[in-house]
Amino acid sequence: MKHSIVLFVLIIFTTFSFASNEEFTKDFSYMQNYQKAKEKSLHVNKPLLVLFVTTTCPWCKKLENQTLSKEHINAFIHKNFIPVVLDKEKDTYPQFLQPKVVPTIYFVDTKKEKSFGEILGYKNKSDFYELLQKASLRAKEQK
Repeated sequence: MKHSIVLFVLIIFTTFSFASNEEFTKDFSYMQNYQKAKEKSLHVNKPLLVLFVTTTCPWCKKLENQTLSKEHINAFIHKNFIPVVLDKEKDTYPQFLQPKVVPTIYFVDTKKEKSFGEILGYKNKSDFYELLQKASLRAKEQK
């Protein structure tokens, strides 16, 4: 009986975690396919912001809910980057992107197929915004 309850709780947690990921992606207009995001990036001449998550990562959810969902942060991301969210364990992505932890964000110059920065782990909104601004400046220097 005890094992059944644990299994049930695990299934419910996983189901809601996955739904939350999908909801975030839809609500904040993140792409979910690296190749399509790369094509868009090349077309509009913006670098990628590649967010790696897993469906059961609590720090990923916290980053989405408490940082990335803030209006000024989301607006800045969409103005300066093409955002894409990928599941580290399920999605296809290039070899030069190999996140060791989640969440991890890579900033990618798609013309050079090269990362020019990363953010590891959860960051609060003020620290994240500062790192995001620095990445945007590096992106402009890359051009």
